[in-house]
Amino acid sequence: MVLMRAFPKKRDVMAHYDTLGGRIYDLRYGHEQTAKYDVIFSRWSIDTADLVLDVGCGTGLLLSKIKAFSIGVDISIILLRRARKRVRRGLGLVQCDAEHLPFRDGVFNKILAVTVIQNIPRPENFLLEIKRVSKMGSDIVISILKKLEFERFRDLIESSGLSIKSSFEDEEVEDWIIFASNG
Repeated sequence: MVLMRAFPKKRDVMAHYDTLGGRIYDLRYGHEQTAKYDVIFSRWSIDTADLVLDVGCGTGLLLSKIKAFSIGVDISIILLRRARKRVRRGLGLVQCDAEHLPFRDGVFNKILAVTVIQNIPRPENFLLEIKRVSKMGSDIVISILKKLEFERFRDLIESSGLSIKSSFEDEEVEDWIIFASNG
């Protein structure tokens, strides 16, 4: 029963972002998302040797800032097409469901999921997938909208087996930012 309720929500999320299209997405969310990335990178760094996964990469705004080899995933093919135009060649883009990531276990040592978790019907499954595809000791950044209940998401993150290293809010952005690790 839960599974059947999840699919319409996923279709709705995909349809919403496909309808927005890349250009409208950037106009509506570009400034806000870029501010979040700036806050994240003021406290966190990515080395060129890292293998990075950007879950919910949208139009590639974040990927365009990363110099390491990166893979972006999103449920919206329209946003991924826009990302393809924005990011450098050789960067991986995959259309997929964040609850079923098409990667082997323990691949990534840096994972970002910025303003994604609230769009996922079963966030606990998503977090287990993040744990599965991350290497032991990997760094993970998850942001959630401030208007949502922080404690609920903190508890979900911890119950997935990820360890929260720190969390903070910044008046410049509309999200809580959580730095976690796998192990």
